[in-house]
Amino acid sequence: MRTQRRTRDRERSTARTAPGTPVAAAALAAALLLLGGAAPATAADPTAAPGAAATAPASPAAAPTAAGQPPAGATQSERLAAELRRNPVYISADLPRQVPRSLAPEFAAVAGRTGVPTYVLVLPDADRTLLAQVHDRLGVDGLYVLVEKYGGITVSAFGTDLPAEAAARIVNHEVPYDAGPLARLTAFADKVVQDRSRVEAEADETSRNHDDYPSRTYISSTDRENQNLLLGLAAVLVPGLLLALGLRFARRRDTPAPARPGRVPLAKSAAKPQFEKGAGRQGVGRKAKGAAGPRPRPASPSAGSWRPGVLAVTLAAALASLLGVVLAAPAVFPQTIDDPDLTVTRADLDARATEAAAALTAGGVYQDPSAPDPLTAEQLAAVRQRIADLAAKTPVHLLFTPSGTDDESAGNGQLLLAQVRRLTGRDGVYVQVDPVNGYLRLAEYAPAGTDVESRFRRADLDYPDRSTASDGLRIPERLNTALDEIAAARPTGERGDDADDYPLPELRSNKLPPLFSDDFAPGVLLGAMLLGILLLLAWGAVAAARAVVRSRRHRAVNPVPAQRAAGPHRTAARPTARQLRVWAGEDTRALAARLAAVDQDAPGRARAWDCLDAAELLLGGDGGRAADPSDLAAATALARAGFDALRGRPDRQLCRTNPLHGAAAGGKVPSWFDSVDLSPRTARLCAECHHDFQNGGAVRTAADRTARRAEAEKRLLHLPDADGGAPVPWDRSGQVLPAALEGLDALILRARESASVQ
Repeated sequence: MRTQRRTRDRERSTARTAPGTPVAAAALAAALLLLGGAAPATAADPTAAPGAAATAPASPAAAPTAAGQPPAGATQSERLAAELRRNPVYISADLPRQVPRSLAPEFAAVAGRTGVPTYVLVLPDADRTLLAQVHDRLGVDGLYVLVEKYGGITVSAFGTDLPAEAAARIVNHEVPYDAGPLARLTAFADKVVQDRSRVEAEADETSRNHDDYPSRTYISSTDRENQNLLLGLAAVLVPGLLLALGLRFARRRDTPAPARPGRVPLAKSAAKPQFEKGAGRQGVGRKAKGAAGPRPRPASPSAGSWRPGVLAVTLAAALASLLGVVLAAPAVFPQTIDDPDLTVTRADLDARATEAAAALTAGGVYQDPSAPDPLTAEQLAAVRQRIADLAAKTPVHLLFTPSGTDDESAGNGQLLLAQVRRLTGRDGVYVQVDPVNGYLRLAEYAPAGTDVESRFRRADLDYPDRSTASDGLRIPERLNTALDEIAAARPTGERGDDADDYPLPELRSNKLPPLFSDDFAPGVLLGAMLLGILLLLAWGAVAAARAVVRSRRHRAVNPVPAQRAAGPHRTAARPTARQLRVWAGEDTRALAARLAAVDQDAPGRARAWDCLDAAELLLGGDGGRAADPSDLAAATALARAGFDALRGRPDRQLCRTNPLHGAAAGGKVPSWFDSVDLSPRTARLCAECHHDFQNGGAVRTAADRTARRAEAEKRLLHLPDADGGAPVPWDRSGQVLPAALEGLDALILRARESASVQ
């Protein structure tokens, strides 16, 4: 890196002193003069409208616009070089709310730490090439530092061996972006004077860890609002939970229940058979006579139901936690400002308007040193000539300067123009051209106004045309059109704008809202709601745990009878819709209770869970009130299959004649089933149906098809028609239940698919 810099310096020096260079420069200048004299006048003004008179000279004048100002046609680098000749630190007047010019002495003091000539430019936006151009115009070696408005450091070193670029990389990576430009420049000045090898090694390490960025230095007002909301939650939840927990432990749990009638509790001492006071227990007032003693009075609550010590500790802990939240808040959230504590003066806010007013008074055009050049020198000269031609009719004041949220007008160009008009005291049309974003603003301040503002709006010149694929701002063409509209304006008889109607916005205080303000009260309300919800959930969890424990203890003492554990058995062949709804609800609830009681590793538990899940999906959230009879029957069959699985009968087929009978463990259907259209022949029957068919008259050889059909119809499940028609066989009813013909797995799958579709 050092060798490359020295090579560039030698090349620049060689280019300046090489033999023949003055001759070549003179020849080039002569050629340009010849070309300028031969070219038509209109070619020198690319902004001129078609048909407009070309009065602009071919090359701009180089006369100063004011005392100490660069020539009128100076470029941005020349304007900045002129500023640095007066002061080695130049802070743009476009950033008074972010980097006020009153900080220039502090920037200069920091720049003096480097030990070499250091020139600092604080600009809204620029790049490294601008530093090289400014150095060429200034002609002084040293450090040239560009500080952007949010603190980004760009540096170029000329004639010095300091590790400037490495130090800039370290600072841009390690210093938080919201620390501010002055803090970043200070970090750079401290780093650039260190040992070169160590700084370059640190920069290389920083480049390898490019994703590890530091945290923010400041917080925003939104962050403070979130902090206050959190304080409100903590002020309610922490003491509230401690109080609820303490009251839980402060309540005595060893107070016995009242004694049963006819039963005499034993006294603690034979010498003291009377009641004991304060203990919450009941004794015997007299000596028992016979087999039964006196009837004891029921126990009544008293102060002995609480533990006074635990209660006092609970109240003290709740108060201490509330006090701790209040006292710890300033230490946990110590931030008081949301950006660097800058003192912005009125002079900072008026700096750019003062500069612009002086330039407009001297020459009619203000070119912001911080802004790039939107026009070439020839184009600017043509614009100046057009303004001079319009001066007799309508004075035009032109400002080439951007607008941003950090300037004195907070991004409102209309306010900027009004402020400049108040300082110049001159009427006329004021036009602002934003060289960065391409915006144009126009305002007329005159006792007798014209229609220029309405013409400007109709011409739609405020913003660049983005409808085409080109990204060009087309500032020269749009500015020339604006000047045409000014020239064509006609009096309206109405008064123009009044500059006093546009005051500058107040300075925003960077002080954060105090703690325990703003969102603290909503946080308290939200905390109270959350506390209530948490207490309800805790109460519900405790109640559920107690219910489970009581249920298990009850089952351990009173086991469920075998006939009830086997589950329901529905045998009706033609149930009503009401019966099906009752059966489905009862059987599903019974299966759920049974599953809750069995062990986790009980055989058939997984299959029973599948059956219960499918049955509940069919019933829906309203318990089956909206389900059709076919789905109710399917839910009942699934519940029965779940009970069969828990009993160790995980048969995958259901009874062909009535799926509500459960597992088809009786055998295959009779061979004559095909003749009565009860296929398939591979179907199976439950034990009861198989027994009835074997012992019925349909098995006789002489039995005809009608008799066999009648025998099968007696046991075949028929379901009510959803439309009110005649009962329908179950294998043709609905969309889910017919899947039982293929087995239990198909029925479960069809139930889940039907629920997902619904």
